[in-house]
Amino acid sequence: MDKEKKQYILHYAVSTLGGFFGGYAIFNHCDLFGNAQTANLIHIVCKVFSADFTGLIFLIGALVVYILGNVIYVLIKRFVKADVRVISLIICSAAITVIGIFPNISNHYLAILPILFVTPILWNAFRTAGEYVTSPIFSTNNLRVATISTVNYFFDKDKNQQTKAKFYWLTIASFHAGVAMACTASVFFGASSIWFGFINVLLGIAAYFNEAGLHMQFVRKIFLSR
Repeated sequence: MDKEKKQYILHYAVSTLGGFFGGYAIFNHCDLFGNAQTANLIHIVCKVFSADFTGLIFLIGALVVYILGNVIYVLIKRFVKADVRVISLIICSAAITVIGIFPNISNHYLAILPILFVTPILWNAFRTAGEYVTSPIFSTNNLRVATISTVNYFFDKDKNQQTKAKFYWLTIASFHAGVAMACTASVFFGASSIWFGFINVLLGIAAYFNEAGLHMQFVRKIFLSR
């Protein structure tokens, strides 16, 4: 398997984690989408016009935390030598742990703050796969590109467009597999279902090892040491 295909697999694996975070937040916390800020920013304006200043405070807090996640990514990228992709998965694990310890916080905005913090880090760390720019934490642009590439292939029979469409459709499918996993776990375990997110983290770690070829180095080390 060539390196580009391994990068695709890594992106699919990480997209299941992005989908899990999104599904968990929406299912357990009043339809709040913790992966992005579009709806949050709209709600900020709506709260101003409805004079709901208590709700406004929580929305601004959520916005600040999301911005902070982007700031932390830049600082990691500039000052930490380790692969930012690995660090992002570690931070995601920390977020899952924090939510798991305090799963029943009554304020829904406070409950998803760890998700608001880690998802921009995850997005920035895994914003490319091979030659494609993509997102593992939401599907709007992925759906746009998948649709356009599919239609272009229909008319032009361009194999590059076919490959592109396949990648983006599989990214969307992977994301929603994570959403389905979060919803299924939430039905049985409620807010405590966040712990199942570690399955997605482990998928990401395994795919990272595969992409980096570290699994083969590990196998060689075991057999050469005997």
